Amino acid sequence: MRARAGFTLVEVLLAVVLIDVGLLALVASSAVLVRETNALRLRNAALRVATNRLQQLGAAACQPVSGSATTANGIREDWTVTVIASQILDIRDSVSFAAGTVARSVVLRTRLPC
Repeated sequence: MRARAGFTLVEVLLAVVLIDVGLLALVASSAVLVRETNALRLRNAALRVATNRLQQLGAAACQPVSGSATTANGIREDWTVTVIASQILDIRDSVSFAAGTVARSVVLRTRLPC
């Protein structure tokens, strides 16, 4: 008998298993990329909220103020303004947000003359 050219059943099964493992790795890495992209989008939104608040508080009168706010996307913001020696505003804004199941926060702080 002549030997036929082709693949054995074991070789075909091994190739299918290797392709499946590769595809599963691609799907898992895609899921990680989507999660990280979402976390970066939320962090960027939190930075915008904090920057806007610092600008508002810096343009306001030279007096101590504190407060908090929550936005529609679940971003919580807490800010304080204190007047320190020689008429300088110390402004601190802390923004908290949840990226998936992890709570994260961004804190911006600046000092401005009155």
